[in-house]
Amino acid sequence: MLRELGRNIDKARIWLKPKPEKLRFVNWYLEHGCDLGCYFCKVPKQKTKNMDPQQRNEALAKLWLLSQDNAVLSILGGETTLKPDNLIGAVQDASKAGFFVDVITNGWGLTEELIQQLSEAGLSYLAYSIDSYPNSPKKDLEKAMRLLSVAKDFGIIPVVNTVLTNGTNLDDFRTLARTVIENGIFLSPLVCSPEVPGGLFSSASPSDTPSREQLKEIVPWLAFKKLTTGRVATTFSYLWTLFNLKEDSKGITQSWHCASNFRGVDGKKKGRGYLTLDSDGFAGPCQEFPRQVNLLNISPDQLSLQLLDPLFRDTSVKCPGCTYNCYIQEESISGLSTVAEFPNAIQLVNVFRRKS
Repeated sequence: MLRELGRNIDKARIWLKPKPEKLRFVNWYLEHGCDLGCYFCKVPKQKTKNMDPQQRNEALAKLWLLSQDNAVLSILGGETTLKPDNLIGAVQDASKAGFFVDVITNGWGLTEELIQQLSEAGLSYLAYSIDSYPNSPKKDLEKAMRLLSVAKDFGIIPVVNTVLTNGTNLDDFRTLARTVIENGIFLSPLVCSPEVPGGLFSSASPSDTPSREQLKEIVPWLAFKKLTTGRVATTFSYLWTLFNLKEDSKGITQSWHCASNFRGVDGKKKGRGYLTLDSDGFAGPCQEFPRQVNLLNISPDQLSLQLLDPLFRDTSVKCPGCTYNCYIQEESISGLSTVAEFPNAIQLVNVFRRKS
């Protein structure tokens, strides 16, 4: 019993104990096609080839050389469930490579059978994206709760992603959040990030970002829910960053800037521990800029963060910033701030025990 508990706590700690000079998170565009058309996302418009199984195993093996034990690999799109067999194979390959595997889906192609297959393939975290607007044609909260409960029964961390925009009604958002939390599901609120020049992910305008007034109202509520339930998946550090975002002279919420270097490079203790893999083997500093260098063209003995850092730095420096949770969470988790994540760790362990 104690040994099992220790293994599950080790899994929960992967977010809380970064190692210097290693990746902690990898985003992977499995494919770019999607069956929805969210106005703030341009990914479905991209036309990029997909790696075959041999190529993706090669790319995953190379990424693992750069990553710490149990680094998180998040499989996203496009819509990941459009090709179920491809998704199952990708989860299985990433899990065998050593990654803690996360899948993001809009849920329309998700079934109980597919969840079981993904669990058997090694999936640990399932994020179901849903709109908090009650009359949204892209919302089926009842289906989401049912399928995420199935995922939890298979020992998969069940999460609802929802994007906060300037047009989000906070009462509607709270209603969604309460329903999710009361069903024993984790909630991951994501702030809409404006389009980056030359970027491949967001197509939102700066005015789509939530206002400072909205953030000042909703962030303390989320922090309280996180502390009392342990089921708000975003970190206190991310919430604190959102709470402190400023507005420019036009009343637009300003963006946050990530570090220009990888974690630990040049003797620096803080920096990025994040990288994005595109569907065809190209990699870049984040989901907006995944196409800087093709990993399939670099031999394993030459590959290192020290090699990639100067290739990515110019793009990172020129980027005007974002409000995504990925880099903000990844760069800010260290030291005493990890203590604030203890309520989440308890809930995560409870889910992991189901799989054990």
